[in-house]
Amino acid sequence: MPDFCSDSMMSATRSSLIDYDSDLNAPQREVVTAAGGSILVIAGAGSGKTRTIVYRVAWLVEQGADPSSILLMTFTRKAAEEMLTRAAELLDDRVSRVSGGTFHSTGNQLLRRYGNLIGFDSSFSIMDQGDSLETVDHIKKSLTPPLLDLKSFPKNRTISAIISRAVNTGGSVFSALRTRYPHFERFGEDIDRIRVQYEAHKRSHNLMDYDDLLVNTIRVLEEHEHVREEVSSRWRHLLVDEYQDTNRLQAQIVRLLASSHDNVMVVGDDSQSVYSFRGADFTNIMEFPDLFPGTKVVKLEENYRSTVPILAVTNAIISQAATGYPKRLFTRKTEGPLPLAVRPYSEREQSQFVIACLKELESAGIRRDDIAVLFRAGFDSFDLEGELTRNEVPFVKYGGFKFLESRHIKDVLAYLKVLNNYKDRLSWARILRILPGIGVKTALKLADAIAEAGVPKDPAILAPPGKKYAAHFARLIDLMHSLKNESSPISEKAELINNYYFPFLEQTFDNYPKRMRDLEHLADLTVTYKSLNRFLNDMALEPPDTDTSGPDSREDPLVLSTIHSAKGLEWHTVIIIWAVEGRIPSPMSLDSPDELEEERRLIYVATTRAKHNLVVVSPQTRMDRQQGVIYTPQSRFFDAVPQEYFRSYSRTF
Repeated sequence: MPDFCSDSMMSATRSSLIDYDSDLNAPQREVVTAAGGSILVIAGAGSGKTRTIVYRVAWLVEQGADPSSILLMTFTRKAAEEMLTRAAELLDDRVSRVSGGTFHSTGNQLLRRYGNLIGFDSSFSIMDQGDSLETVDHIKKSLTPPLLDLKSFPKNRTISAIISRAVNTGGSVFSALRTRYPHFERFGEDIDRIRVQYEAHKRSHNLMDYDDLLVNTIRVLEEHEHVREEVSSRWRHLLVDEYQDTNRLQAQIVRLLASSHDNVMVVGDDSQSVYSFRGADFTNIMEFPDLFPGTKVVKLEENYRSTVPILAVTNAIISQAATGYPKRLFTRKTEGPLPLAVRPYSEREQSQFVIACLKELESAGIRRDDIAVLFRAGFDSFDLEGELTRNEVPFVKYGGFKFLESRHIKDVLAYLKVLNNYKDRLSWARILRILPGIGVKTALKLADAIAEAGVPKDPAILAPPGKKYAAHFARLIDLMHSLKNESSPISEKAELINNYYFPFLEQTFDNYPKRMRDLEHLADLTVTYKSLNRFLNDMALEPPDTDTSGPDSREDPLVLSTIHSAKGLEWHTVIIIWAVEGRIPSPMSLDSPDELEEERRLIYVATTRAKHNLVVVSPQTRMDRQQGVIYTPQSRFFDAVPQEYFRSYSRTF
């Protein structure tokens, strides 16, 4: 068979079962029918990237490429299967011989055949997360010299995440700690000792974890030229989806697999690179033409999702990016209202506004599950969740957590509940179980006693000095007496509880800095309340052991989602809440130009989820326990958009 990678590919002379001219726009067709070589497809949001990949696979097979010489790599097996199924429906069963899968499954396939070259038997076992955590735990407990501060040391899952981040970013344990886990930097030397022993354990027991499937694939291909040539000759056509989400290891694998031919088509959108916290490297898509000299760059800019007014806003946002491939999305969907910009006074008014929007949209015939409320962080929707529950609006939440489903939030609310009602036996049992040395039975016994007789003046009545939990119990009782001061506002009580609870938070959760910010936000929510009972009533959502879709989940539920979790999805109407400075961009991004740019890309992702309506809600104020009401400027990303691109609220959608 002739070399299909040459310029002699005769697309014009072969008859076709597919009408590429009618099915594809000009840039898509340019990508699909490209002769060969390296191609970088910058696929703007909603521009039909999946269709382009599907047609490219079908076209390669139809033009004479051996299906087994095509490798499609995606981030989930399901995505690869769906694309190849669609390609087969376009063409025929020849597509079933195309290889499709993830980077990890491809690595596993190669290592089963060539792993012996780097010291692994072909029967090596793949460690799942449980196996890795168990191994880390054993190593941690058997270190010589032993760990001096085991109680404060990161938990096994966090240690594993730190080691994995170091591997996937090509850095060290120390750099991973510095960028993502600065509160554990003091343990750097010991975590690195665990890493060294963990690697030795895997080698000696013929084991690989998920990261090894990438690392060892690179080793085999780099260290053994004949393998690299054999594999590269086998897969003459590489297609990679979501290239903006690759890490450094995955980019290396692409380069090595294409070493003999450079027939690589990668598809992605630099403006949707928002997963650096998972190790994704934005520079991969920017440096692809350097990695593959002579790369053809094709932009897919026709958007099939959103209307002209929505794209005017998204283009204005992304045009301010410091770096990236210039693009301007356009669409033939000219009909549609201007995006709506609203500045309610407070968070409560923001939630009430969302309820008003929902009623109008439903009266206009828009299904509730075709509406999404998006936000930067999980706690941004807390107040809205309460308002939705009070109005009996069913909802589902993706990303973050629902208020009462988070352990640390439930813990702190339990202190306020027993302060409001000392007979609340279940809440007493909850906060008593937090204390070291108290199990379930003891907690229930003490809870019964307090619910019957009230908070004792002398804690020794219920916990004599001989009990191992006596000192902890005494501090709890001291806290409860301090909280009884009726003249102190609820926000001060919440702050006292947070200060008391922090040592338990630190010992229980490795991501305690983030959880502490959640608790500070909870305390801020109390500022506007004079009645503790009213606050607790407003915070009461569905019990955690019921369906988590919210009330009456049989109905089509409203979608609440973090922006990260919304990537790749679309809705008729998107409502972005808390579009203000201090929420997005996140305050933690302000000292890093790269992180600030990623925040801009998040807003781009959020706005491009909307098909017909885009609503941007930016409360004018937020409550702070120390400073009271604080003015909140609109997010800089929306502030830079010409105001004529928005309309004011007129109660019509």
